[in-house]
Amino acid sequence: MSMYTSSRGRGRTLYAARSPTLPPDRHILEGLSTSPLQTISKLSPKSSDKELNITELQYVGSYNWVEKPTPTIIVPGSPRRWSDRPTPYQVHADDGFAFKDQNGFRSPKSVLLPLVTAVDHISKVNNEEFDWAAIDFVTDRNNLRKLLRWISDSAAKDFRIDMQLAGKTVLFNRWEDRYKEQMSGMTFGFNFEKASTSPAPGCEGSTGHHRIVRYDLNGLTMVVRFEVDACIPTDTSSDAASVTTASSTTVDDLIGALSGVTLRTDTPSSTPVSKSSGSDSFPKVTVNPGGSIIPQSHIVELTTRSVRNASFFDWKENYPQLFLSQTPHHFLAVHERGRFREVNKRKLDSAELKQVYADSIQEDFKKLRRALDIIKELVIKHGERGRLSLVCQGGVLQVFERTSQASCLPDDVLQKFDR
Repeated sequence: MSMYTSSRGRGRTLYAARSPTLPPDRHILEGLSTSPLQTISKLSPKSSDKELNITELQYVGSYNWVEKPTPTIIVPGSPRRWSDRPTPYQVHADDGFAFKDQNGFRSPKSVLLPLVTAVDHISKVNNEEFDWAAIDFVTDRNNLRKLLRWISDSAAKDFRIDMQLAGKTVLFNRWEDRYKEQMSGMTFGFNFEKASTSPAPGCEGSTGHHRIVRYDLNGLTMVVRFEVDACIPTDTSSDAASVTTASSTTVDDLIGALSGVTLRTDTPSSTPVSKSSGSDSFPKVTVNPGGSIIPQSHIVELTTRSVRNASFFDWKENYPQLFLSQTPHHFLAVHERGRFREVNKRKLDSAELKQVYADSIQEDFKKLRRALDIIKELVIKHGERGRLSLVCQGGVLQVFERTSQASCLPDDVLQKFDR
């Protein structure tokens, strides 16, 4: 990264205020047993591997975080709206700090709880009950990208994923050494987003939009959460009707149903058989109504590069970000010391990006699909009492047991996954 390059588009949300002294980083092996259970070997190509396809894509939930002392989300929320501002224009360098993982920062005991909360509330408005027991994996897109980097790069950055079995569903909990980072003052991506978009009505002051989709990944049913940078503006009422499963449901219905809702997630001490042995209660997640459901076809990934680096944009690294969330639009904004001169717009289904997939990424995606089978078999083998973590250090992926039996979700939420 050059002095004037920003890598906006890696799932980090700018927070306006300057950070106080940040706490020390967590160690990647904290809370784990001293010795690994096993090492997962690098996967070799197999002639039987099928080309990876995502089918049956379905929007199932979304939310915006709100700056409150206790976890509070706006449902369904909305991404910021792309303004299509004429170039050129000047943007100040990024300052303050950025969230590396906002879900972990705001809900550290249960990074998946806001995901489940948002999905269940959207289903409730449609007079449905989401079938959690039919899901193979619940995860952030970030976890899948980390596994893909391990598959494709022997020098992949270290990472950790905490896992838990709920019914027959594998829960991937994102783990980061820090939840937020101080900005260097030498990048422009976050302020470009602020200067090039506007908040959706009802979402003013929110701090990031997360979207949750369900899809079939060559036979695995996935629920995947990811952050959305922006959306192409469109008519709100028709959008809502086009993505809800009940044709009579509107955003007004959603707002009415969610008004004043608070999900309490205190683990009852009187539960006779507990899947989570920890005695600490989970924090509550408050749900406020606001925003509107945006069609998948309108969501946008924003990225910035300096003019000297734009021609070297790494599609092998960035294409999976679009593919694994089926984000259809990619806007690459090119600048010189913060003066943005052009925005190059590409589509996921363009001939150019399809060629990138065929030439550089297809074989790695096939291995990712096989790796998920291996991981699922391992987690199921250790059962619902198992507490396993994937840890990659120096390009070596190992499986550790966690020393605590603490659960990643409250008991009443875990019961949703029972068949």
